[in-house]
Amino acid sequence: MSISIGSLTLKSRVYVPPMAGVTDLVYRDMVRQVDPNCLLSTEMVSSRALMHQPKTRIMDLSENEHPIGIQIFGHEPDVMAQAAQMAEARGADFVDINMGCPVPKITKGKDGCALMREPELAQEIIRSICSAVNIPVTVKFRLGWDDTTRNAVEFGIMVEAAGASAVTVHGRTRQQLYSGKADWTWIAKVKKALSIPVFGNGDVFEPEDAIRLLEASGCDGVAVARGSLGNPWLIPRITKYIETGILDDPPEEMEKLVLAFKHALGLIRYKGIRVGTNESRRHLVHYTKGIQGAAPFRARLTQIKSAGEALEILAELAEQAGGPSGKAFFLLNVEKCYLEYCEHPGEGYGNAKHSLHSPVDLSAITPVAIQ
Repeated sequence: MSISIGSLTLKSRVYVPPMAGVTDLVYRDMVRQVDPNCLLSTEMVSSRALMHQPKTRIMDLSENEHPIGIQIFGHEPDVMAQAAQMAEARGADFVDINMGCPVPKITKGKDGCALMREPELAQEIIRSICSAVNIPVTVKFRLGWDDTTRNAVEFGIMVEAAGASAVTVHGRTRQQLYSGKADWTWIAKVKKALSIPVFGNGDVFEPEDAIRLLEASGCDGVAVARGSLGNPWLIPRITKYIETGILDDPPEEMEKLVLAFKHALGLIRYKGIRVGTNESRRHLVHYTKGIQGAAPFRARLTQIKSAGEALEILAELAEQAGGPSGKAFFLLNVEKCYLEYCEHPGEGYGNAKHSLHSPVDLSAITPVAIQ
């Protein structure tokens, strides 16, 4: 079963939607290393901020990570339309409008999920953007503001009528934030009312969860957000399970540790030592979850100040989890990472011919400390 979003035909029913502070270029690189076809999106970017910083690196895209969208947020129709045009110019395959973010600093104005309380304004925004760009427009929203005002069905009908080509529905209200359980039955109500593709979102942490969501909601696809943190392998495992009914095993522990270090190294290379190291900490913690005896190592990883410190800690964890052979495997592949990311390719003792391949040439990107 293929999904078409306007003129865009997808090869996968799995979508990694925007996550603030997570789905940057480096994170998406990690995803692409294990899954070439899932739908991706950038972090959300403020339409108003784009008027002052049109070259923001939040919209950095790699030529090899398509299909990918850029998500924008705001509440001024004309400004949102201009932001959408900027996203199109940067190479986005679609523009996603955030009408679901529950965070107070976003909703205290009229942005994010606050727009579900002003459907007429939301409609004007969608129409303005659809008329301003030549690529598909999608919208992400929630079940409603709270349990007394669940208007997802009516809101979804409006979104489709305004010109959107697909929607992603998170099965929680704004009041819930990310607590409690996602209500997939309400996602089903939205799907039943719409003719455009619907991606269901919420509480997908295992391939079996994705199947249950699809069966319960009848959705066209599944959006996998927090479940992919430190676990990008979940995405191809879901795809294979959907397409063939075959459930692949989770990744080996050493494989997780290698990609964990590669992620940290990529962030440091892309964002500079201070910012890259700080942002890598939580990713490293996620990658080590599920590894027996990793708790004290996670505590140390939250304090790292360099790639070298991360390497030392992960190597110790590799030895504890896999013995001397596990540590040797980890260090061999780490050397390959250095071959790939270092400023002077060819340094080290690894075999470059068999080094791990990255679809994003991070070594060619000038490090920038993003404030």
